[in-house]
Amino acid sequence: MLGQIAYALPFLAQGFAVTLWVSLLVVVLSLVAGVMMGVGLVYGPAPLRWAVRIFSDTIRGIPILVLIFFVYYGLPAVGLHL
Repeated sequence: MLGQIAYALPFLAQGFAVTLWVSLLVVVLSLVAGVMMGVGLVYGPAPLRWAVRIFSDTIRGIPILVLIFFVYYGLPAVGLHL
């Protein structure tokens, strides 16, 4: 039992490092996208405000489980493997 844990520990550490890297990347990209959309919503011209509002309301209206299934099953179908 202890040998199995010792064997798996480097793999778990590597997975943890990948998880932290992906999380940091997603936070940075989300922050940039959110600020740009917020500025566009407040200060942008009317067509941009409408586009941001439609995108925001559409994403908010989709249940999170549907988005998770889309990422898990839909992205590999188009050739993007995580």
